[in-house]
Amino acid sequence: MLSFGLFMASLDNTILNVALPTLARELHASTDQLQWTVDAYQVTYAGLLLVAGALVDRWGKSRTFLVGASVFGAFSLMAGLVETTGMLIAARALMGIGAALLAPSTLALVSTLFTGLRERSFAFALWSAANAAGGAAGPLLSGLLLEHFSWGSIFLINVPIAVAIVLLGLFVLPHSQPRPIPGGVDALGAIVSTVALALVCWAVISAPGLGVGSPLVLSAAALGALLMVLFVRWEARATNPILRLSLFRIRRFTVAVVVSGLVTAGGAGALFVLTQYLQFLLGFTPLQTGVRVLPLAAAMLLGALTAPRLIGSLQLKLTVLIGLGLLAGGFTWMATMTVESNFGNLLPGALLFGLGTGVLVPAATQAVMDALPPDAAGIGSATNTAHMQVGSALGVAVIGSIMAARYRGVLTGSDIWDQLGQWQSAVLQSFDGALRAAGQLSTELGSALVEAARLGFIEGMRLSLLASAGSVVVALIAVAVLYPREWSPAEWCTSTG
Repeated sequence: MLSFGLFMASLDNTILNVALPTLARELHASTDQLQWTVDAYQVTYAGLLLVAGALVDRWGKSRTFLVGASVFGAFSLMAGLVETTGMLIAARALMGIGAALLAPSTLALVSTLFTGLRERSFAFALWSAANAAGGAAGPLLSGLLLEHFSWGSIFLINVPIAVAIVLLGLFVLPHSQPRPIPGGVDALGAIVSTVALALVCWAVISAPGLGVGSPLVLSAAALGALLMVLFVRWEARATNPILRLSLFRIRRFTVAVVVSGLVTAGGAGALFVLTQYLQFLLGFTPLQTGVRVLPLAAAMLLGALTAPRLIGSLQLKLTVLIGLGLLAGGFTWMATMTVESNFGNLLPGALLFGLGTGVLVPAATQAVMDALPPDAAGIGSATNTAHMQVGSALGVAVIGSIMAARYRGVLTGSDIWDQLGQWQSAVLQSFDGALRAAGQLSTELGSALVEAARLGFIEGMRLSLLASAGSVVVALIAVAVLYPREWSPAEWCTSTG
C-alpha cells in the first residue's frame, strides 16, 4: 500500500509528459505553459515537503500519509475536469500539496517498519522500485488513456487509487496519537521557500521569450535568490525549523542529497524533451510513445533490483558511481541524435538512462537514510525528497528553456524568418505552433518552415541533453571526491557534535 501511494505521486511526475503535445494542440498551450503544467506540481511538491516532514513527526506517519492521499485524489479530480491551461496549472499546483504529504510519510514508515540490515536494503529497493516504476509507467499509461479518452483521464485515474489507499490504510496502518511540537510548524519558512522557488522557475522559463536581460526576468531571479537567502537565515534562527541545517554537517548526507537533486534535474529535463521528440519529430502517437518508453522502464526495474546486490558486494560509493556513469553515458548518447535519426538510434542511450537511474536511486536513498540520526527520519527524508523535487522543477525549467532558446534562435536566424509575418509569434511559442502556421502558408514556405522547426527542435534537444549529462558529471565528480568510502551509523554523532 505504501508503494502504491508513492507510485501514484511518482506517476504524476511523468504521466503528463506524453500528453504535452496533446495539450499544445487542444489547449493551444505555448512551450512556457507546457513547462508550467509540469513545474506547478513540482514547485508546490518541493516547497511543502519540508513542512510535510515536520508534520510526519507531529501528526504521525500514518495520519500524514492518509491526508496526503486524500488531498492528492481530490485535486486529481479537479485537474481531470478543468478546460483551460490556467486552471490545469492551478490544479497541478494543488496536487503537489498531496504529493508533498505522501512522499516523506511513505519513506518514514518504511524506515520505521524495517529495521534489519538485509530487510532494510530490500525495503529501500522496493520503495525505490515503486518510485521508479511510477515514473516509468507514466508515459505508457498516459498513451493508453489518450488513445481512448480525453487528456483529463490521465488525472482521473488517480481518484479510485487514492480512495482505495485511504480505505485500506484506515485499517492496516499503525496509528499513533499526535505529538505536539513546541513552537508549532514553521509555516513562514514553507511560504518563503515555495515563493522563492516559484520565482526562480518563472525567471528561467520566461528568459527565452522575454530575454535574459529583461527587467522582469532579472527582478524575479534576484527576488527569488534573496528570498532563498532569507529562508536559510530564518531557518538558522527558527525555534522549530522545517530545514534542520545541522544535518548538512553530515558530509555523507549533504553529498547524497545534492547528488539526488542534480540527477533528478537532468532526468526530469531529459524526459520533458524526449517525449516531445518522439511525437513531434518521429511522429509517434501517444500510445506508440508510451510503448517505446517500456524498454526504459524495464531497464529502471532491472537496475533497482540489481542495486541491493551491488551495494552488498561493492558498497554504496562504487554503486553510486556506477549508476552516475551509466546515466551520463545515456544522456551523451542521446545528444548525438540528428534530424535523420530514428528510434533505433535513440534506444541504446535510453536503456543506459533507465539502467543508471534504477541503480542510482536506491543507493542514494539508502545513503541518505543511513546517515540520519534516529530522531530525524521524517525531516531528513523530506529534505532529501525536497532536493529531488527542486532538482526536477529546476531541471524542467532550465533544460526546457535551453531547448526553447536554441529552437527560437534557429528559427529567427533562418532564411524564411522575415517571410513569416504575422505567424512569427505562433511559430516561436512551440513546435506545434510552427506546424499550425505551416498549414496556413503556401506549400513551399510551409515546407521550409517545418524543416526549420525540425532543425531547431533537434538542435535544442541535443544541447539540452548535453546539459543533462553535464549535471550528472558534476554529481559524479562530487561523489568521487567528497563521498566517504566507509561509513558507520555512529558518524552522524561525531559530525553533529
